[in-house]
Amino acid sequence: MLGDLKKIFKVYQKELFDYNKNSFFESLYRLLAIIIFPIIKNLKPNFITFISISFGFVVLVAFLNNYIINLNIILLFFLASFILDFSDGMVARYQKKTSFNGRFLDGLFDIIVLGILHIIFYEIIKNEGKNFFHTYFYLLTLVLLPIQHLIIDRYSAIARWINEDKKKKIKPYIRNIYLGNLTKFFFDLQHVCIWTLFIFKSKYLYFIDIFYLLSFMASSLSIGIYIFLSDKYFSNSNNQSDNRA
Repeated sequence: MLGDLKKIFKVYQKELFDYNKNSFFESLYRLLAIIIFPIIKNLKPNFITFISISFGFVVLVAFLNNYIINLNIILLFFLASFILDFSDGMVARYQKKTSFNGRFLDGLFDIIVLGILHIIFYEIIKNEGKNFFHTYFYLLTLVLLPIQHLIIDRYSAIARWINEDKKKKIKPYIRNIYLGNLTKFFFDLQHVCIWTLFIFKSKYLYFIDIFYLLSFMASSLSIGIYIFLSDKYFSNSNNQSDNRA
């Protein structure tokens, strides 16, 4: 067990807490994933992904039915889900079972689990009787989250299509190139809010507000950048060959 822990740590140690490669909390969750790796190393990677997503659904159902009202318990489920999200790829590489299907399922994590967390925070704010504009800002942010991923995936698909059809070299995923460390910074601040909720329970509404504001800013920037890049790279690439009568 200790030998497995040393081997897997050696694989990832160079990129841990290197802000040029990962945000602080990405490194933290990866480190925690390394710690539990010996326990889950023989599980199927996709099964780990489904467990991660299931945690989010279990909490959502329990919360909406008033079975779980303790915010700390809710957050613990999500933190466990975040750690497992960094574990499935680790296990897949260890078992030499990496696949595009695995990447597809893993990619759903951001949309589903983070979406569920946003929904729970939205319900908490709504139950607090916030004013009309405050509530609808939350709702707008909640809607922007899947739209952001839809635009990114659509851009990526079109870029690969153009590269194949026109023999060009458009990078299909370049948000981090344009936003650089800002993307990691937004991610870290959002997770600071999540972790801080454990400590300052009486101020939880303020930290949920900050979490949503950061989410809105990150989604808006991402959507704006990909619309700009679409106009820049796709405008001069016609698809006349596909416009058959």
